[in-house]
Amino acid sequence: MSRFNRVHLWLGVNFSEEEEYLKYFEIDYSGDYEVDDPQYPVCQFCTDVGERWYDEDFIGIIPRKPTLVDIDAMLGDSAIDRSEWNRVKAICLSLGIVKMNAMFWYSDGSLVIPTPLKEHYNGLRYVGLFEGE
Repeated sequence: MSRFNRVHLWLGVNFSEEEEYLKYFEIDYSGDYEVDDPQYPVCQFCTDVGERWYDEDFIGIIPRKPTLVDIDAMLGDSAIDRSEWNRVKAICLSLGIVKMNAMFWYSDGSLVIPTPLKEHYNGLRYVGLFEGE
């Protein structure tokens, strides 16, 4: 299976302003930097997952819901294969995630999330790596 058929998933509650929420993922293209340049400005998402950059073609930053919703209302917008939804729900329950308003996912199974896991990524929790649709 291709590494891009595996999807990392983050879910939770974020009450920051939309602009601030999206700034977490912002890659600065204003300078004339190479990715391996020590001066390359790394985005906060990249820092949290231990990378210098991410491929914007493989991320899904789902618009935040105006109110808290249950997991089924979010998973329909994910790239997670439907056969994995019960596993996602079980993990969320074990993490205490019952209601949420935000979700993002990243399709790259080769990405290793640093351990110990950071508790909150932009207010969201890392749920795990799942089969993509």
